[in-house]
Amino acid sequence: MSKFDMIVFSRPGTNPNVQLLKTLERMPDAHVIVWKESPLSLARKHAVTAATTEWVGMVDGDFLLPLNWLETVSSGIGPRVGAVATVERQGNRHIAAYNRVVGQTVKLNKVDTAAHIGNVLVRRKLYLSYVPPPLFYGEDLRFKRHVEKSGYEWKVLPGIGAVHLGSSKNYYAVGLSYRRDRHYTPFQLARRTVAQFLFIPFAALANRSSETFVYLNRINVQFMAGWLTG
Repeated sequence: MSKFDMIVFSRPGTNPNVQLLKTLERMPDAHVIVWKESPLSLARKHAVTAATTEWVGMVDGDFLLPLNWLETVSSGIGPRVGAVATVERQGNRHIAAYNRVVGQTVKLNKVDTAAHIGNVLVRRKLYLSYVPPPLFYGEDLRFKRHVEKSGYEWKVLPGIGAVHLGSSKNYYAVGLSYRRDRHYTPFQLARRTVAQFLFIPFAALANRSSETFVYLNRINVQFMAGWLTG
């Protein structure tokens, strides 16, 4: 019997990455379940509730994982740990450059406003007591808050090879949801603003691309517009 149900999420009408599924099928102790539902907050709740193992893996369908992912992440399980995730590498080259630059100053797994829920093991019982709103953006930080309020740690490991292949988000909608649900304290918002101002030029230099500079500034403006509107 498998020790971990591994749920791969996909929107209705789409399929998960084939390479991801093949990798998961080769992982010892993993039982792969493909779950198609929208919005993502309800999909996660329904899928994890339907699972049967004490710990459940959740992977977004536009991710790639290394073969040792389950072995490495499950080693982080502990008595007061509620979730174990890893820092993923971004397929978007502009955001990837920004993260590389930031990572030279602060450990990405210590950034408290990123849950990295796209590749995570969660303690199933914590979802049983969680009532999610029908959200797509910001649903990860809502659940992270629930885990921590339940007295458990949300643990994030440094990157081990997970890659997010997904396209860019609607950052205006992200800003709206983050303001509505108060995902940033005033200090965290100020820290984000300063970091964007300082690191975007270096990310552009790292890519040797003015396109990176324009892209990162554009999504930052979209986020702030959403935040102010919210």
